[in-house]
Amino acid sequence: MLDDLKRMVIFTHVVEAGSFSGAAKRLGIAKSAISKHVSMLENSIGAHLLNRTTRSLSLTDVGEAYYQSCSRLNNILEETRNTTEALQDEPRGMLKISTPASFGIDSIAPLLHRFLQKYPDLNAELLLDDNVVDMTEQGIDVAIRVGWLPDSNLRARKLKDSPRLLCASPEYIERNGLPKKPEDMMQHEWIIFTLLPTPHHYSFTKNNKCKKIHVKGRIKTNNGNAVRRLLLEGAGVSVLADFLVKKDIKKGRLIHLLPEYDIADAGIYAVFQSQRLQQAKIRTFIDFLVENL
Repeated sequence: MLDDLKRMVIFTHVVEAGSFSGAAKRLGIAKSAISKHVSMLENSIGAHLLNRTTRSLSLTDVGEAYYQSCSRLNNILEETRNTTEALQDEPRGMLKISTPASFGIDSIAPLLHRFLQKYPDLNAELLLDDNVVDMTEQGIDVAIRVGWLPDSNLRARKLKDSPRLLCASPEYIERNGLPKKPEDMMQHEWIIFTLLPTPHHYSFTKNNKCKKIHVKGRIKTNNGNAVRRLLLEGAGVSVLADFLVKKDIKKGRLIHLLPEYDIADAGIYAVFQSQRLQQAKIRTFIDFLVENL
């Protein structure tokens, strides 16, 4: 009975992840074990649940009906686990956190050490990835996201504002001249940061007046650290979150351009699945971030 219950939960994760490998990553067990459990479940009920090909999985008619029942069961188990954890005074278990690489290294890692010192029954895994991850597939408890949040079924709590600064190196400015107004930036070589919602368009605001410009550049990247390195090398100009460049500006390695203009600030958010907020480990960690960031 307990074996079948375990296999039903595994089957639910396979369907929701869309693959055996996705379910294995989410549950932290081998892909071969996932496949074996699903096969044993099919043998137990005497019916095929999945149509398997080398490239995809799909539910059979029986599998569709069976999944609906398994999904309800899995939700009940999740709610029971959440309720139990919510009743615990101290966070415990594994806390899985996803964050952009640079922010995770500079801001989250030092805080994480302090947080774990307060809660000896808690372990943590910090995943560094500039791309938006699938929290459900990878079993993420809290994802730190910098920028603007797309619509989703996730909930978020704003941790702090993240001002964005227009920068270039002194060497670049010496070669290309110091811009005086936003329109001047259209003549400069931009490093295009593709993770931004509009990487080729920027708005500059001063005295409640907004000027919009379209920019061009020969180099594109989806990594903030790469943009920073290219700026330091004098490859062009770009806009980055202040936490990435404020030390370089202070030490004179980069110049803050057009400081009298505001560029639409981003935010730093803790994103989580709404049904998990009552878990002590998640609730306490987010409160800790709000207090210490």
